Amino acid sequence: MGRTTKTYILTVIGAGALVLAYALGSLPPAAQWSWAVYTALTVLASVAQLRLPRSEGTFSLSFLFLLYGIAHFSLSETLIAGCAGAVVQCLVSSKGRASLLQILFNAANVAISVGACFLIGRVWLAAEMTRHLPVVLAAVGCTYFVVNTVLVSGVLSLLQSRRLADVCSRWYAWSFPYYLVGVALVGLVPGPGQAVSGDAWLILLPVVYLMHFFLGLAAVQVSAIARTNRAEVSLPPRAQLYLTGVVATGLLALAAGIPGWQPQDLARFLVYLALGVFASTLKIQLPGVRGSITPGFVLLLAAVAQLSFGETAVMAAVLGVVQVLWRSTKRPLLAQVLFNPACLAVSAALAWVLSRMVLAPWLDNSVAGLLLISTLVLYGSNTILVAAMLALLDRQPLSGIWQLCHFWSLPYYLVGAAAAGIMTATGGNGDWPASLLVLPLMGLVYISYRALLGQAIAGTQPTGA
Repeated sequence: MGRTTKTYILTVIGAGALVLAYALGSLPPAAQWSWAVYTALTVLASVAQLRLPRSEGTFSLSFLFLLYGIAHFSLSETLIAGCAGAVVQCLVSSKGRASLLQILFNAANVAISVGACFLIGRVWLAAEMTRHLPVVLAAVGCTYFVVNTVLVSGVLSLLQSRRLADVCSRWYAWSFPYYLVGVALVGLVPGPGQAVSGDAWLILLPVVYLMHFFLGLAAVQVSAIARTNRAEVSLPPRAQLYLTGVVATGLLALAAGIPGWQPQDLARFLVYLALGVFASTLKIQLPGVRGSITPGFVLLLAAVAQLSFGETAVMAAVLGVVQVLWRSTKRPLLAQVLFNPACLAVSAALAWVLSRMVLAPWLDNSVAGLLLISTLVLYGSNTILVAAMLALLDRQPLSGIWQLCHFWSLPYYLVGAAAAGIMTATGGNGDWPASLLVLPLMGLVYISYRALLGQAIAGTQPTGA
C-alpha cells in the first residue's frame, strides 16, 4: 500500500471519527426498545450480501435500515447501528479476514455518509422532512449514494492505479438502481403512528424498472444492438405525407393553447421550462434506432399534471427543438427539426386532455391516477409516432421497431414517472420549489442508465486480440 493510499484511508478514518464523536456527544440518555430492535435488524442486514448483475462486488442490505434511521432516529442512534453493521459486515466477509484498517475505513465511511445525510435531511430540510418525506428521502438517498461511492471509489482508484471515473463506472453503475429501490421501499415504511398515503405508492415504479430492464438486458442479443448507424435516406412519399400530418397536428395543438394562454404560476412555468431545456441537452442514444431520450420528459410529465394546456404544449415544443438541435452528430434536416417538437407537442397535448379533462371525473384528483394516465399516453403516443416514421424510412414492420424502442426507453419512463409523481404530490400543496429536490436523484438515474447502456453495448462487441 502506497503512502498516498494510506494517507487517504487515515484521512477518511479521522473524519469519520470526528463525526462519530460529535454524534455520541448527543446520545439520548436512555435507549428505547425500538432502537434496540432497529440496531439488531441493521446488524443482521449487514450480514446479507447482494451480488448485482455484471459486478464483482457485493452490497449489504443495511443501507435500507440506515435510510430508515435517518428518517426516524437520531444521528447517534443511527450511527451506532450503522457502524456496528459495518464492523460485522467486514468480519463475516467471504473474501478473507479483514484488516483493522479495512474495518475502521468501512465504519468511517458509514459515519461520514450518514452524517452528510443528516445534515441534508434533518438540518437543511427539517421542515420538508415532516411534510414531504418521500421527496426528502430522494435527496437523502442521492446524498448517501454519492458520498459512499466517492469514498470507496477513491481508495479503489488508488489501490488499482485507475482513474476515479472508471472505477465508479465499473463498480457502481449497477448499484445505483439498488439504492433507488431502497429509497422507494423505505419511503413506504411509516414511522410510529404514521400512515402511508396512496400517492406514495408511486415510488414503487422503480422496482418495475429494475425487473424489466435487468431481466431484459441479460437476454438482449448482439444482433439487436448491432444495428446502430444507418445511412441517411430521402423521405419516401408516405413518410413525407406522415410528416406533414404530424407537424400539422402539432401546430394545431399549439394554436389551441396559445391564444388563451394565461400562466397559472409564471415563476413555476419558467423554472420548469429552464430545467426542461437543460435536461433535454442530456441525450442518451438508443441502440438499434435513430433516436435518443432525455430526462426532459420528467419535467414534461410534471407540467401535464400541474400546468395549463397552453404552458404544457409550448414547453413540449421547446424541449423538442432543443433535443434535436443540441449537439447533433450530424446537421439535422428541416424535417427532423419540425417532426421532433411536433411529436412531443401532440403527445403532451393528448396526455393533458385525457388526464385533466376527459378522465378527470373518474380520477377524483388522484395524483397516482393522473400520472398513470399521462405517462401511458405520453410514452405510448410519442414512441409510436417516432417508431412509425422510422418504419416508413426503413421499410420495416412498425411492431419490430416499436418493440426495440420500448425495450430501451420504458424503464427510463417508469423511473421518470415516479419522479414526476413525487414532484406533483409535493407541488400540489403549493410547495413546488421543494418538489425539485427529487431532480438530483433523477440526474443519478441518467448517469446510471447511460453507463448501463454503454456497458451493455461494449459487452456485446467482439474484442480484438
